[in-house]
Amino acid sequence: MKPTLSTRRSTLTQVQSTVDLRFQDYEVLDRIGIGGMGSVYRARRRQDGRIVALKVPQDKYLADAKFVKRFYREAEVLKRFSHPNIVRVYDYRMQDPEHYISMEFLDGDSLESVLEQRSLSFNECAQLMRALADALRHIHMQNVVHRDIKPANVMLLKNAFIDGVLREGGVKLMDFGIAVGKVLTRLTMTGARVGTPIYMAPEQAKGNRVDARSDVYSLGLLAYEMATGQTAFKGSYEAVVHQQVFEYPKPPKQVRLEVPGKLNDLILHMIEKDPASRPALDDVIARIDAGILTDEVFNDPVALALSVQEKRGTLRLLDLKGKLRATLRDQSAQGMPGAPNAMASDHEGNLYVTLLDYRQGRAGALVRKLNPDGRELLSFGAYGLGEGELLQPVGIAVSQGQVYVLDAEAHHVAVFDLEGHFVRRFGGHGQGMGRFERPRAIVAAPDGHVYVLDTGNNEVQRFTPQGEYISRFAFRLDRNSDSLRPLEGLGVDQFGAVYIVDSVARKVRKIEADGTPGLTFAMDTLVGEPTDAPWLIQVGPEGQMYAVRQGGQVLRTYSSVGDLLTSSDMYAPVQAMTLVARPHAAVPA
Repeated sequence: MKPTLSTRRSTLTQVQSTVDLRFQDYEVLDRIGIGGMGSVYRARRRQDGRIVALKVPQDKYLADAKFVKRFYREAEVLKRFSHPNIVRVYDYRMQDPEHYISMEFLDGDSLESVLEQRSLSFNECAQLMRALADALRHIHMQNVVHRDIKPANVMLLKNAFIDGVLREGGVKLMDFGIAVGKVLTRLTMTGARVGTPIYMAPEQAKGNRVDARSDVYSLGLLAYEMATGQTAFKGSYEAVVHQQVFEYPKPPKQVRLEVPGKLNDLILHMIEKDPASRPALDDVIARIDAGILTDEVFNDPVALALSVQEKRGTLRLLDLKGKLRATLRDQSAQGMPGAPNAMASDHEGNLYVTLLDYRQGRAGALVRKLNPDGRELLSFGAYGLGEGELLQPVGIAVSQGQVYVLDAEAHHVAVFDLEGHFVRRFGGHGQGMGRFERPRAIVAAPDGHVYVLDTGNNEVQRFTPQGEYISRFAFRLDRNSDSLRPLEGLGVDQFGAVYIVDSVARKVRKIEADGTPGLTFAMDTLVGEPTDAPWLIQVGPEGQMYAVRQGGQVLRTYSSVGDLLTSSDMYAPVQAMTLVARPHAAVPA
């Protein structure tokens, strides 16, 4: 039964209600809600004139003993509660010819209706979370599990918020029709599925035992919708059940970038698949009371900067654990005209980004310099064939006061100073020894040496800071072959060690600064990831390695000895990545 206890009603239902129903103790005024198995009426108690809501089942279901038991268990359950955020039950009758539950009349709208009409502020979201968590804590203390937390079962009363503060009793948890004691496991009912799959806990979706932690999960999904404006899971009943059991939703902060980090983290904690990993309601309430809307300052001295194919939050900062902490630029007329395809940074935390399409650049400029807060400082590298001009920049590196831009179409490296003034260029089209066939990536070591990945010649070439060819790295297919292994990625660490992706072995090969072989890191491409795009490689201050396919969404983090630590979904195609120093570390999370 899914009636709403609001005052909204149609002319048709008003006509039907007062004619058909007669009760000894109540005068029916009009119908205010209708569901699949019954209706809710506004009525006046004859004894004292109190306005109540009468929940009345349809006659055809009264022959079903299971239905009748479920219907009246709700009244029995609710009668035990006394909480300002739980709808009250006054009395009920289950003797022919009268069957009803007399409940508190709620003048307002369901949360489902409110969310369809407008977005909630984060302040409203936090207060509603707290009130509902406290209501659930109350019922759990009496060994009852609600099992059907969803927006339709939450009523927001008129003038619930006064000057931004939720008044006492301004929100009510309703519909305990499938609530059960903690000792029971599941309840089925003829002709109806119990529970709403969009908000159903994984253990409930699998038909396993439910307990208080299942309500925590459902409240977390309700909070997800309040914070982002959309449900965590979508689709048919079966599709949503599969998602509940096997898939994780996009983090709230990835859906709506303004979601405070602490609120995002609390929601994700509440919707852990493993019930044992979810917080207790005492912890939920304590974290809300401690403040989940005032974020900590992101003070990490080093961050991971990503360029992603998203209109909002095109340039993002992650902490070194891969968690989204801040956004620097959007795609817009005043922001980024597109997602940069390459990025590098200098020791002051400035970012240098390249745009692949000259039509995206201001006056044809394909390189932008941004300060640590994402504000554009200058643009350079005009589109063209002249000195200091670029055709197809695919890589960028910064070292010792110079900016190196790799141009895949012109087959050379253009060198600029930190103010965007052209210095020189080197390279050209050809077979190695300082020339390139199909250059794809460029990195610069702390000592100033520059490395260029040439996928056409299957090699990495090494240059002096002035662009003079020194040597190359390449790997034979086997001992008896002169053919070289295809290479797919390039990185360098703070000590000058070079990391090269061997696509045949599906490994990252580390070559120490002195040229000796180092560790190898296993590197598998996932189903659906681009196979013709280079790997983006960055090495952190502790030797940890970050890797993602350009155009892919899964960021891997490896330990300094090559163990895979995490695989994190970025929820958008990653186009470029770089580590960036944050001297002042004052970007809010």
